[in-house]
Amino acid sequence: MAVRPTLAEQQAKARRDKLELLALTFAGDLKKDCKAAHELGRRTLTWGAVVPCLVPGIEEEMDEVLGYFSKNLADAGFNKIEWCRAQAPTTWVEDPCRHGSHVHMRLYWDDEKAPAFE
Repeated sequence: MAVRPTLAEQQAKARRDKLELLALTFAGDLKKDCKAAHELGRRTLTWGAVVPCLVPGIEEEMDEVLGYFSKNLADAGFNKIEWCRAQAPTTWVEDPCRHGSHVHMRLYWDDEKAPAFE
C-alpha cells in the first residue's frame, strides 16, 4: 500500500508547483520580448520586470521564483546573460540577482539561438 503524503507535504508541493509556473510564465514573457527584438534585427535586449510571487513582498518566494526563472533561461541557450546589481555602484554580474522585487538583465544571442524564443 502506497504511503499518502501528509497535508503539509501536499501544500508544499502545490506551493512549489505554483512558483515554478510563475517562473515559467515570467520566462515566456521575456522570450516574447526577445523574439520581438530579434524580428527588429537586434541580437541583444535589456529587460526589466517585477518578479512575480504568490504573496507580494515575501523575499523567500521571490528568491525561489528567481531561481526557477534563471534555470529556465540557462536552458534557453542565450550566449550571455547579465544581471544588474542595482545597489550603488551599479554593476552587471553573471549571477542572478534582484533589487527589491525588481530584476534587470541584459541578454545576448545570435541567429542560431533564435529558435529558443518559440
